[in-house]
Order: sequence, then structure tokens, then C-alpha cells
Amino acid sequence: TRQRLLERLWDAEENYVDEHTLTTSISRIRGKIEADGDAYIKTIYGIGYQWMGGERK
Repeated sequence: TRQRLLERLWDAEENYVDEHTLTTSISRIRGKIEADGDAYIKTIYGIGYQWMGGERK
């Protein structure tokens, strides 16, 4: 879930990562790995993200 990802992004000193940072990071990852109509990360609204493993869009 999105919340679980945010919890895992806290550092050792418990500095919290902003939700917008997570959204931006996911977008950048998609830009680097998704090409030619392959989708690796699916956004599930209200829940978080799901790894799709390269399914066709």
C-alpha cells in the first residue's frame, strides 16, 4: 500500500518523506523502465501501487 511505502521511507532518525516525493519517485521510475507500451507499475487509486511485471498497456 501507499502507506506502507511511506512508512518504509522513513530514515533512521525518523525523518518522514513527503507523499509528493513518493508520487514523483514512482513517476520517475516509470519513465525509466516503461517503454514500448509495457506497464510495470499500476496505480490502484485509494490503495497504492501494484507491480505488474511488464504487461501490455
